[in-house]
Amino acid sequence: MKEPVSPTGRCAAKTRSGSPCSKFPLKGKRRCGLHGGLSTGPKTASGRKKIAAAQYKHGRYVDWRERREREKFYFAEIKRIVALARAAGLYPE
Repeated sequence: MKEPVSPTGRCAAKTRSGSPCSKFPLKGKRRCGLHGGLSTGPKTASGRKKIAAAQYKHGRYVDWRERREREKFYFAEIKRIVALARAAGLYPE
C-alpha cells in the first residue's frame, strides 16, 4: 500500500526536465493539484446530472436557447410588420 504523504514533503511527480516537482502535495495526497491531485470531473451521465443539480442557483439561464429562438422569431415578425406599414404609408419614418 502506498504511503499517503510524500517522504520529502513535496510533490512526488517529476517535471518535464526530470527534476522533482517543488510544489507541496494536497492534504492527504502524494501529488500537487497540477500533477493529478485534483478530480477531473464526473464521467457518467448520472454524475454530470448530480453536479448540475449542485450548481443550480436560480434558473435564469435554464432553456435560454429556446427562449432566444422565440425572441428572434418575434423580433423578426415585428420588423416585418413595421416594414409592411412603412410601405403602405401607415408608419412614419
